[in-house]
Amino acid sequence: MIKGALFDIDDTLYSHDNHMVPKGTLRALDKLREKGIKIGVCTSRVAAEMANIPKELWDRIDCKIVGTGATTIVEGEYIKSYTIDPEDAKKYTDYFHEHKISYHYTDINGDVYYWGDLSVVNEGQMLRYALGNVKFKEFEDELVTNLFYYQAKDEECKEIAKINPEALISRWGNSGNICTPLVDKSFGLLKFCQVYSFTTDEVVAAGDGINDDVMLEMAGIGIAVSDALENTKAKADYICKKSIEDGGLYDAFVDLGIIEEDDLKMKMFVFDNDGTLFDHDCGGIHEKTFLALDQLKEKGYKLVLNTSRSLEEMKNIPQRLIDMMDAIILVNGAYIIQDKKVYITYLDDETVKKLIPFFEENDVTYRYTTDDGRSYLNKNNDYKYFFKDLYDMIPEIKPYEGERVLQFFYYATGDLREQIISLAGNCECSRLITAGEIAPAGKNKGLSTLEVAERYGFRREEVIAFGDSGNDIEMMEKAGYSIAVGNGTRECRAAADYVTDDIKEEGVYNALKHFGFIEG
Repeated sequence: MIKGALFDIDDTLYSHDNHMVPKGTLRALDKLREKGIKIGVCTSRVAAEMANIPKELWDRIDCKIVGTGATTIVEGEYIKSYTIDPEDAKKYTDYFHEHKISYHYTDINGDVYYWGDLSVVNEGQMLRYALGNVKFKEFEDELVTNLFYYQAKDEECKEIAKINPEALISRWGNSGNICTPLVDKSFGLLKFCQVYSFTTDEVVAAGDGINDDVMLEMAGIGIAVSDALENTKAKADYICKKSIEDGGLYDAFVDLGIIEEDDLKMKMFVFDNDGTLFDHDCGGIHEKTFLALDQLKEKGYKLVLNTSRSLEEMKNIPQRLIDMMDAIILVNGAYIIQDKKVYITYLDDETVKKLIPFFEENDVTYRYTTDDGRSYLNKNNDYKYFFKDLYDMIPEIKPYEGERVLQFFYYATGDLREQIISLAGNCECSRLITAGEIAPAGKNKGLSTLEVAERYGFRREEVIAFGDSGNDIEMMEKAGYSIAVGNGTRECRAAADYVTDDIKEEGVYNALKHFGFIEG
């Protein structure tokens, strides 16, 4: 029986690609805690290097074992620290000084001090982990738990290892973390077991790198994440089938029978259109997607389409899809059709009067949408082909003439986009890869989803949302449960509760079948 779960942090719990902890991982931790399983981390970081760890993760951790096993912290209290022999510490740092090797060390209080070439240290992950909250001082005679050296030469690494052949050095290329003999991540696992009176067989451990190997091998169940080193995978009992951003750890715990899959009780299904239902590579919607939606409709679920398109830009959407939708949310919620009633919200006129001149002065191409559902492009240039390629139409090209505006879609990035967002005040602003969207305050894909649900008398817990891109994240966060298609952006997938297959591999159909909403 599993009683404890011990994790490496970097690229196991924390995604460096997205600078966040994926939502699926947090849900897995919550489910483990609900079952009374203690959660621990065992990391080569030391306490001072935890500044960039999100509080939402830190608050879920019962036991922190840092410095590759050197220090154990439970509920903020230092339980035990194992220090490097003072004579060895002096020999190491003397060697570093003599050979001008940059290093940092952690004293018995958990404080970190750096010495050496600042440009070299700045390239190290540890300084970034500490968010710059560090001190610079050479080693004197303090008791230290960890010594980390940077970018030594091959021959120097060999000489460092000879200072105490029994000391454990975790290497990352030509940089290394030195602990006292016997202290490594297997030692950290034993400390975790000691704190809670577990046996090693009662612990599941997960990691990705070479210094995790001993921890995975010693644990009752060892999990390697999908992009772990091959040697780490060889030590593991289970290898994640998906990346951590795609919910790999969550699926691992379900597959291993440690937690149960969600039993979802949904009443309203909300779908992004482009890239989620509508496959632009084939120019339409897959038949299996229609079959899935038909089954949902037959079972009495409410179906909602949620898109940033305008009404006019729905031209190439099959009527079959439109007819089965109970509600259609357009232009981020500024134009909603629900049970044949239309709900319209305008951008503030003063904001429009600020934005239009700024667009024109800075030669920004923009599309604006009016309350008759039409869209207009202000310039006749190549941007019009974006609309032709995606929507099989080109908005009428004409300058703004004082109409009331529901939403802007504009082409700008970087500082220019940030200036536009600043001018937009309290409007809802979405950043896209090469563009941006501006909708009325309170009108984004998430808030509009809740608005439609409220009219039907549904709680957010009864709403499930499907999406693929950055402007779907708000919708997915507001829904009770969220699913990203496999072709979605990294950010979108990491924000989802579950990641299904690519749209080309029938992602929506497969997800609905997986959770039992439809029959195969």
